[in-house]
Amino acid sequence: MKVVLQIVRDAFQDVWGDLWTVLVCNLLWSLANVLILPGPPATLALVYYTNRLAHGEVADLGDFWKAFRRYWAPAWRWGGVNLAMIAFLLGDIVLTSQSSQGLWSQYLQGLYLALLAGWLTLQFFALPFLYEQETMSVRQALRNGAALIGNNPGFTIALIGLLLLILIAGTVAFMLSFAFGAVIITCAGNRAVLNRLEILKQSRENI
Repeated sequence: MKVVLQIVRDAFQDVWGDLWTVLVCNLLWSLANVLILPGPPATLALVYYTNRLAHGEVADLGDFWKAFRRYWAPAWRWGGVNLAMIAFLLGDIVLTSQSSQGLWSQYLQGLYLALLAGWLTLQFFALPFLYEQETMSVRQALRNGAALIGNNPGFTIALIGLLLLILIAGTVAFMLSFAFGAVIITCAGNRAVLNRLEILKQSRENI
């Protein structure tokens, strides 16, 4: 739990370091997702921006726009898969909720909700991997994200649970999650991936 708290603390420090740029990037990301078409490129641009912050580099709004233009193609490779999976799971949730099969449909609905939560958790880790790999391979990033979750289940549950509590509290507190939530999540995702990679590197060096 100490590592999880440190990751979240570092994510907040990243945000606090340049509140104005963070606010603008978060609002641009929100607008892009409302418009749908630029949503995936804006998401990868936000992950890129916060990845630089996690590496201790200086990043500004220009880095966000550069990534938005540069990663349009891989963003939509990821976005196509992501939207298809979310649409499939949401469709199944709606269909099972309208079913008259009683307890069985409730079990199925619970299963699809769990799968949706698992898929979204996978994206939390997979997207930072796109910038830690040698190539911008969405398939490899998804595999790496799944491996990280499988090897660190307690870490994953604790981190995601804490971030959800923070977002809920931020929503209640003057809608702060709307203004800064996406950046906090991507900062934490990048910090988490870098932390696990560093631990893996140290374990290999000790062998």
